[in-house]
Amino acid sequence: MLFFISLIMVAISSYMISCAMSPKTETNRCYGPAPLLYMLLTMFSQVVLTMEILSLYKAINEVNVLIFNVLFLIAGTVLWNKKSRPLYIPQIKTKFAQIWTALKKDKILMIMGFGFAFLMLTVVLLDLFMPVTGGDALTYHLNRASYWLHQGSLNHFAISDDRNLVMPINSEILYLWNLLFFKNDIGLYFISFIGYLTSIFCIYNILEYFHFSRRRILWSIFILSSFASVIVELSSIETDVLIAGLVLSSITLFLHSIKEKNTVMIFYSSLAYALAMGTKSPAVIAFPAAFLLISYFAYRADKKEFYKPLMAYVLFLIINFAIFSSYNYVLNYIDYGNALGSESARAVHGFRGGIKAFVGNFIRYIFMLFDFSGFRYSEYVGEYILKAREAVLSFLHIPMDLGVEMSDNNEINNTLINVKTGAGILGFLVFLPSLVISLILGVVKNHSKKMRLMFAFGAMFIINLVCMSFSIAYMVYSVRFLTFLIVISAPILAVSYIKKTNFMKLLILFFVVSYLTIINCNISERNVNHVWQVIKNSQSLMQAREQIRCSINVGYTGETSFCYLRDSFIKQLPKGSRIAIFPNYVDKTYILDMLNSHGYKIDTLLPENALNYNYDKYDYIITTKENYIVSSVLLNKTEDIKLDYYRDSSGNLQVKNPQFYCLYENQNSALYELPRGNQVVKDSQCFISETFFTDKGFSAYRVYDFKNEGGRLKNFVKIYKKL
Repeated sequence: MLFFISLIMVAISSYMISCAMSPKTETNRCYGPAPLLYMLLTMFSQVVLTMEILSLYKAINEVNVLIFNVLFLIAGTVLWNKKSRPLYIPQIKTKFAQIWTALKKDKILMIMGFGFAFLMLTVVLLDLFMPVTGGDALTYHLNRASYWLHQGSLNHFAISDDRNLVMPINSEILYLWNLLFFKNDIGLYFISFIGYLTSIFCIYNILEYFHFSRRRILWSIFILSSFASVIVELSSIETDVLIAGLVLSSITLFLHSIKEKNTVMIFYSSLAYALAMGTKSPAVIAFPAAFLLISYFAYRADKKEFYKPLMAYVLFLIINFAIFSSYNYVLNYIDYGNALGSESARAVHGFRGGIKAFVGNFIRYIFMLFDFSGFRYSEYVGEYILKAREAVLSFLHIPMDLGVEMSDNNEINNTLINVKTGAGILGFLVFLPSLVISLILGVVKNHSKKMRLMFAFGAMFIINLVCMSFSIAYMVYSVRFLTFLIVISAPILAVSYIKKTNFMKLLILFFVVSYLTIINCNISERNVNHVWQVIKNSQSLMQAREQIRCSINVGYTGETSFCYLRDSFIKQLPKGSRIAIFPNYVDKTYILDMLNSHGYKIDTLLPENALNYNYDKYDYIITTKENYIVSSVLLNKTEDIKLDYYRDSSGNLQVKNPQFYCLYENQNSALYELPRGNQVVKDSQCFISETFFTDKGFSAYRVYDFKNEGGRLKNFVKIYKKL
């Protein structure tokens, strides 16, 4: 209940502020896309600012957040009254009538429209119920919000996975707002869903601004909504469609600002991009191309005076970034001496390999568009696509693994696994041809205003791909970043609209309907049939949610190690028991840390710092690896690391303290040793023996060997009890 009170106050205050700041008619009614975008941006920035201010005093709690909500509500009411109480009433009925008229003119579009409606219904129902299940979410995205909740601030904390510390934080601040009141992750998927709705709202308005027919606009939106990776992210807390919505909001508002000569729109345009920069790093990578795009729009509108709105945009962007997005960048600089994060994080994720790696990355990203998510056709043609990629790289004398951090194992994806899903067949069937056509026709028909627009968005995609190719190391999981770039360039899909029904249009219809209906219901982490079976066989929705979150097999069966540990051990202890856990990198610590909201006392400790903790205050100690506990969070920079091992005359590894020692791995996955050269340590691998704990008054109590999880996610959990 308290969350909804907070949400209502934030929404009402943001509505009044947006109405006060929006352009108005003579009857004091707000119009255009600005009021809705202003409201969403004001809500987002209000929550971020509230948490940032409270974090400075380690005072993030329910009461203080509600107090800030009231203060913003009062400020919004005062401003709204001062502006004679303007109103924004969306013309939903009129817009729906226009859309319905367009659909009736094209039966293919009508069928797509019904598929789109089915997708929306499915997503809303799933997002209302589904728990957060993704590996990245439980180890990083949602996990960091849990730690912030329990320490009352956004500051860095003890954890073994550096992504929790160094990455931008704005989306996780929204998750924190939810966790603060619910003590649960229910409804969090709606954040990505709202980002998607904002994206298609902006695409609609951008194409309408340039006088594209409504049928072309709807075609573009239906095609985009049919991309497999977009469907996946509608029920995910990955942030690619969210930052796409923010970047498109920035572009939309800037376009209208130069038409209206409205400085407030420029401010909100820059606010949208600043929030995106504080949400995920691809928004930073995409800024040069996005800025070139709005510079082109400014030049078209104002010619010699084009620099004036751009100067205002840049000035406002600096201010908005400093207020709403710089918090964690500042923390990174304080803790690591670099705003982008620790030395190891920069080494792992950063670009390397020189000009050949840059060219190789660009080629790999282009071939990422050949994705068969949900279809088995890759079994017949995938080999030829891979050979074509290999031939291009070989022709340019580029090694296959140059600049690669995580490879695709020389496979063309056809799975529906969330983190590997690309745009699907429509990516190369529609988006790639649209890209080529927009670039060609933009040159051939440069007299056409519409074709120049298509060329501008197509060029933005290419420039973004170039920037990404030399900004980060290539990873198979970068397919999610590619989704972001596709969405913000989606206006180019308008060129692919075919008026007459022919074979190509029917082929596109087949894949659109397949993705919107069948594949939409069979995504690996939210298979509708499996979800329904769990709900039918569960005593309550909450029980069903936890079974889905904790499952390890298709059909939501089995139980992950940390869920088993939580339910079979920790929850059987008296509340107030003090537990220390040494987690391994990529452990799903969210599952255990949230117990701190329910009366338990669980602290996370860094294995590398094991010698320096006071263990007297703990009743139990838990380690989550049989031998070496791996952590990507390092206490020192490479040059300051003290080696706990040496090589004897025979070259064998020797340790100085067999009870506790740490080995270090460099970015080439080799043991870090002198001479150091240009090596950078990327993780510590620490061994903590049983005698280390017995000497401190503990005894081995229980052991769990979770072999059934397989791969890197299996756990060997050992529990020590205080004597």
